Amino acid sequence: MPDQPGPCRSSRIAMGAPLSNKPMERRLRELDGWRAVSVLLVIVYHFCVWQHPEVFSPHVRLFRILQYCGPLGVKVFFVISGFVICRFLILEEKRFGAVSLKAFYIRRALRILPPFYLYLAVVALLSSLGLLVNPWTGMLSSTFFLHDLTLNKAHDWFIGHTWSLAVEEQYYLIFPALWVVSRRTSRVRLFLLLFSLIVVWNVSEATLPWNHLTAPAARLGFACICCGVIVAILEPQARTLARAVPMLVVIALMLILLWDPVQGLTWSAALYESVFVPPAIAILLMFSLERRGWLQSLLRWSPLRAIGVTFYATYLWQQLFTARPYDLSVTAKPLCFMLPLLLVIVPLSWYFIEKPAMRLGRRLSERFRVQSPPKSLLTSPLCPMAESLKAVDSF
Repeated sequence: MPDQPGPCRSSRIAMGAPLSNKPMERRLRELDGWRAVSVLLVIVYHFCVWQHPEVFSPHVRLFRILQYCGPLGVKVFFVISGFVICRFLILEEKRFGAVSLKAFYIRRALRILPPFYLYLAVVALLSSLGLLVNPWTGMLSSTFFLHDLTLNKAHDWFIGHTWSLAVEEQYYLIFPALWVVSRRTSRVRLFLLLFSLIVVWNVSEATLPWNHLTAPAARLGFACICCGVIVAILEPQARTLARAVPMLVVIALMLILLWDPVQGLTWSAALYESVFVPPAIAILLMFSLERRGWLQSLLRWSPLRAIGVTFYATYLWQQLFTARPYDLSVTAKPLCFMLPLLLVIVPLSWYFIEKPAMRLGRRLSERFRVQSPPKSLLTSPLCPMAESLKAVDSF
């Protein structure tokens, strides 16, 4: 039903009427493709480098690229996550006048926790049956999203990948609060400052061994998420820049990222990973959103997007089937050959756990969304019809 002119009614305000009658922007399908790329890079890395190194290690150049596939895939995911979460807050604030922290955390909890704790429960069950070699101390740190801390020495395989989820949730304990308390005009400077501090943290950790609280990959993850946030704040400018980037530059960035020219735990490697890699990934993302061509067509390919939409469950469960043989008991050895089971497990997780949980999260978050619009709206002669904010590009 189209919006009609008329006086604003208090009942509409109580319902949380949006501040704009502009339709919600479409889901960015290209980002689903990038999510698929990121999780496929992780699977290739685990399968080739960890599970079957004897097959691929003789091919030195290929093995070097494969060794960086997994870390690169996680970095791509981090940049996407920062961009999408921040973009959602921008859209919510634009339509409703402010952001509800309670609503944000309800959505996040119901998006992340049900599939995550189901996976941990299965791993715990298999471990109790003696099928997996899995220290219980590591399970405890994963349960509370602390597995990125190097103080925890029990980094076993089956919950080893939860360090990235820990980075995500730790960042989002701070980011929404900073967003709410900061002024719109100062947010770019605020998050640029935060990004600079993370870069300094990365570089200093590589040269001064005075603090080993977090793993290098975790610190780089914070830089990538923060970069995604900055790109979301400056999305119009980022899209304009992407339109001007030649295809040759994009191909060069892809090759550089895959080759990983600066390796090790040196200050130059930390500088490269935290200053060059996150913006380079962001440029690729924005380029694919703005420029038509083979890259955009590939990312919009339906099978690839299907993987991207369900990437969370794929990322969780692939760890169970890419284990090294000595992480499994004799009875559980066949798990090394059951990677295709993801084609069954992931859809079940999506349709029966993730989608219902996300719907519940959206319904519950509506109760906490800010109800009072700015005073400027109260004096406006027009009042758009109330409309629920729908989730876009959710993680």
